[in-house]
Amino acid sequence: MASSIKLLSKMIIIAGMFFCFGSYATAECIGVVTAGGGQGFWGDVIKGANQAGKELGIEIHARGAVDEANVEGQRYIIESTMKFGCKGLVLAPNSKDRKKDVAKLKAQGIPTVFIDRDIGGDRISIIKTENFSAGEKAGTEMAKALGGKGNIALLRFNEDVVSTTAREKGFIKGASSGGLEIVVDQYIGTMVGEARSEAYRILKGSKRIDGIFTPNESTSLGVIKALERLNKAGKVVHIGFDAHRIMIESIKSKHIYGFIVQRPFQMGYQGVHTVYRAIHGKDIKQKVNTDVVFIGRENINQTEIRKILGLQD
Repeated sequence: MASSIKLLSKMIIIAGMFFCFGSYATAECIGVVTAGGGQGFWGDVIKGANQAGKELGIEIHARGAVDEANVEGQRYIIESTMKFGCKGLVLAPNSKDRKKDVAKLKAQGIPTVFIDRDIGGDRISIIKTENFSAGEKAGTEMAKALGGKGNIALLRFNEDVVSTTAREKGFIKGASSGGLEIVVDQYIGTMVGEARSEAYRILKGSKRIDGIFTPNESTSLGVIKALERLNKAGKVVHIGFDAHRIMIESIKSKHIYGFIVQRPFQMGYQGVHTVYRAIHGKDIKQKVNTDVVFIGRENINQTEIRKILGLQD
């Protein structure tokens, strides 16, 4: 019984993501709190953080809520993570409310690095994609695919998430500059199931849609499934964002035209290294932009692209 209790004390199951931690009383540690759960984008962030922790010889305590819209859930995760005695935090904030939490940590001498998005406040560094430019790149690729003419559906994520909002604005600029017309502009939710249902409802009722842009992993997966259900997969130019196994398979089956991929591994990896440097009084960069790549049918089998996607040769 005692051994079972001891084992349970080392395991935490949060929002469908499982993490096993060692004894936190004897080792230096850094907390990593993602904006959402899942094994795609946020899973790669955690892989990068764990790799950095391994190199630095420190423990990484990483967790994330399933639903990115769960603002109070993320606050609880931050508080419970920092109880491990971590000296720094890598955070993808899911609300502007996180400014207060970061200010409290600063008052305790605990530095915070933001990844993926920036909401201002007392963070010491920001490591993220230049989201507006990434969205604009998606719009340019869409215009190129459609020959500068077509009706587009912009199926958004959540109005309170600054990263996806910037991508959506960038997409509008790129698509409009390329001659395309946004005829549908709606939010479809933060969970894959919700996105699938809403996308199905919207697209079923729309007369003619030539292209669709989705600004993150969950919206992209939801729309892929909705288009398959509508028997329109591959008949509409769908450009998504982030990389997931299903999205990679959908390029090969021609059910999606392409997607913009970020470098989530690098966000987690550089986030931990930056916090570690700050803890130990070393200089850090206040802003690091991680690059993006458009992946489509023409380049998905290239060696460099396969490496970015973590595909084995």
